[in-house]
Amino acid sequence: MSKLLLIICLLGSNLILSQNYSEIHDFVTKHQNSKLLKNASWSVSARYLDSGEKIASLNSELAIAPASNMKLITTSAALDILGEDYKFVTRIYSDGEIDNAGNLMGNVYIVGGGDPSLGYNLVEGSLSLDDLMASWIKAFNDKGINSISGNIMADDLMYDRIPIPDNWVWVDLGNYYAASTSALTINNNLYFLYFKPADKVGKLAELVRTEPKIDNLEFVNYMKTGSKGSGDNGYVYNAPLQFNATLRGTIPQGKDEFSIKGSIPNPPLFAAQYFRNELIQSNISVKGIASVIEKKVNYTEDKLITETLSPPLKDIIFIVNKKSDNLYTEMLLKAIGFKAKGEGSVEKGIEAVEDYFKNNKINTDGLMMYDGCGLSRSDAITTNLMCDLLTMISLKSYFQSFFKSLAFVGNPNDISSYSNYGIGTPIELNAHLKSGVIERVRAYSGYLKDMNGRPIVFSMIANNFNGSGSAVSNIHKEIMIKLAEIE
Repeated sequence: MSKLLLIICLLGSNLILSQNYSEIHDFVTKHQNSKLLKNASWSVSARYLDSGEKIASLNSELAIAPASNMKLITTSAALDILGEDYKFVTRIYSDGEIDNAGNLMGNVYIVGGGDPSLGYNLVEGSLSLDDLMASWIKAFNDKGINSISGNIMADDLMYDRIPIPDNWVWVDLGNYYAASTSALTINNNLYFLYFKPADKVGKLAELVRTEPKIDNLEFVNYMKTGSKGSGDNGYVYNAPLQFNATLRGTIPQGKDEFSIKGSIPNPPLFAAQYFRNELIQSNISVKGIASVIEKKVNYTEDKLITETLSPPLKDIIFIVNKKSDNLYTEMLLKAIGFKAKGEGSVEKGIEAVEDYFKNNKINTDGLMMYDGCGLSRSDAITTNLMCDLLTMISLKSYFQSFFKSLAFVGNPNDISSYSNYGIGTPIELNAHLKSGVIERVRAYSGYLKDMNGRPIVFSMIANNFNGSGSAVSNIHKEIMIKLAEIE
């Protein structure tokens, strides 16, 4: 049995087409001419997985911003180039000897291996920051080390030191969803800011503390108090490697404390500082400082103190697409650049993705990549290309790892935000999708089955619509339902 037939058996039986698509065509045409979408760039593409037969097609060759649908490209390329069982490794070395009294006469180096999950237990099998520190401290104790004469050094030289893509927008920088990349990433490169809302709407909200504490990070606080139920409308304005952040927006009344998440300005430096503090608190004295190396160091295996392996790549990608994590995706883009091109950079990662498409005979007309996650408004794809990609992936050995990472619509056990989506419709416990949302962009791409169980690939993206994003998303939901109702 061919791989294609195996996939068809997995997603549903292959039955003969029995219904025309005029109802879907009329629905799309009606909304194309609506006030909401008539001035928009709107693209719709749907086809049968087994035959490639088109079901719906509107502007399917139009290059438009995909938002987080871009993650489908990066994660599939990572599975292909790195392998679904690939693991990242973080190592700790010394450059000195340990004397009989337990004194390490030299420096300690934390060597980043590009692990996006290090010190944050979002991925199954990864350790929390506290548990990670405990495991590293245990390794020092096991070697009888009770003092360190030198510095705690962070080595992030495996990847380049360009922390964010060039054309991300200012309002995003400093916030957790635009966290800096580094070969030594830790704690999801984020911290929490805790505010005490004021007693009146419009008054200043007091910044109480941050967790974890970021050394030398200072704040100018303009955060106001919003009404109860108004949610998180707070923003941290801070460029990477800068330690003067401005806080603006609102946080709601109704709680004694309310937290938002910021991006750690210098993740490798934070890793070295945090570990140094943990060593001291564990009665291992450190005479030197915490810092980041500037020149390559040659490490030897006899000076290896410990190493930490990430969960397998397939488990990391499960979180990337379920939770739409931008940091993890950008880290994967640099990882495939490093593996395929010998350089951990956005540019080489994009080159590796382009080669991935070329090797799989996918036409990339309309593809414009400036990052891996889709946060850049300059990114562009076509819905036709997306359907080509989804079709090609279905034939790959790693398809199940990719497929499981998509949101499973209406599944109460799904960890995505779509566990209650489509309830009572034909897409419930049927559609598997990835959504995409940035300013004036709404996108959905994925797989579903028609009434006969025949698999369909689809992609729908709208840019620059005249109205609410939720209204556009509802139209896309209706199209998915109509696809699922085909008999």
